[in-house]
Amino acid sequence: MARQKRSTSSTNHSAAKRVEGTSYHPDAFENYLAVYAADGIRFSAGTLVLFFLNVFLLIPVFSIPFQSLYAYILLPPLAVMNVWAVALIVAPRRLQLNYVLFRGVFGIVCSLGFMIIVQKFAYGMLGLTTPWYAIGSFAVYGFALYQYARFHLRKLQQSPHRPKAGAGSRMPVATLTMLTGAGYLVANLSLAFVTQQTVAVVLMCVYIMLAFVVFHFIMDVHRYYWLRRVLHAPKETTAHKAQNS
Repeated sequence: MARQKRSTSSTNHSAAKRVEGTSYHPDAFENYLAVYAADGIRFSAGTLVLFFLNVFLLIPVFSIPFQSLYAYILLPPLAVMNVWAVALIVAPRRLQLNYVLFRGVFGIVCSLGFMIIVQKFAYGMLGLTTPWYAIGSFAVYGFALYQYARFHLRKLQQSPHRPKAGAGSRMPVATLTMLTGAGYLVANLSLAFVTQQTVAVVLMCVYIMLAFVVFHFIMDVHRYYWLRRVLHAPKETTAHKAQNS
């Protein structure tokens, strides 16, 4: 999952100032409102979906023991993401803004998909029967995602040029999120001593880690919302002036 450079627009800063009702720092918000470079969209879309998402979800879905429930849940969003990725590969410049939304939806499908695969490993391979594992795992997942999003939005309220020296006195929310995920991994590793099915437990830990890693993709849904709002701000302002005149 290679990172891409983002291209900024000269209108972003002036448009961002027109957006009211936010506590975001102007400079941080200006840097945030940037689309990804069109030159790297083809490679990124193909890598994220045609390789990464398909390999890490399709293989465990069809692996033994095959359970149709997981196929019914995961195959429809996978099909949509593959068609979407092909469209981005064909017309990357035309869909440059749409690619931001694509990354956000990819993060949602990928992260939730990994958590669903973890349930298959737990109930299909380890033979768990209690529903509390699924309830607890998704509860921890939701808490970690909430904390990550909260930390992400707080960064937009701070200057991107502020000194980092004073940040060591408090434990950041990102660290709390990582510790939550690490604790969850340790809890799953303990299952290996009970069931002795080490391979399944290791796979569960890998997929849980990946589900937390792709959180940053999900936040592109928030970026897309503000990009759309900012790009439409001049039109809305002009229309409002015309009505008043």
